[in-house]
Amino acid sequence: MIARFVLALFLLAGAAQAQTASAPGRAAVDGDLACGGQSNSPACAVALFFACAARLSDETCATVGLSEIPKVVEQPQPLEFAIERTSTIRPEDINDDTRHLSWFRPGFLLVEAQMRRCPAEGSCAEESWDDWQVYLREADGRFLVVYWRGDSTPDQPPEIPEAFLPAAPAPQ
Repeated sequence: MIARFVLALFLLAGAAQAQTASAPGRAAVDGDLACGGQSNSPACAVALFFACAARLSDETCATVGLSEIPKVVEQPQPLEFAIERTSTIRPEDINDDTRHLSWFRPGFLLVEAQMRRCPAEGSCAEESWDDWQVYLREADGRFLVVYWRGDSTPDQPPEIPEAFLPAAPAPQ
């Protein structure tokens, strides 16, 4: 009897893990898009989000509701990603610190993923993974990206604070 109970727990745990983790996917700079370019599931929306970033493509970004390309790479470059967990934001998850965030709303999805940049040719095995969060909302059977954040972005020159910018010439 105990053995059956332990076996049932093991099978349930395995099923739960299969629903939350995915095998790494590759966002190539060319070729077919994941899910036929349709964001009809959270996994497809995340795959299209990373394809948008890898390709630097306005058209691909528009498929997941983005009006600008995420600055993940400087030029088209393949990416690998793996979805670790997808959670639905519940009303009780909203607190004073998150109440003002337009992308943290009940019913939206938080997809936690790992992403790494790949060389143009060859394996990504030597590259390190970055943690990413992609927030999605469902609209008319499609999942749209409302916000994202990751551990790193390509090195950018620091922005100069306004106080250090040269003053505008006085009108004459």
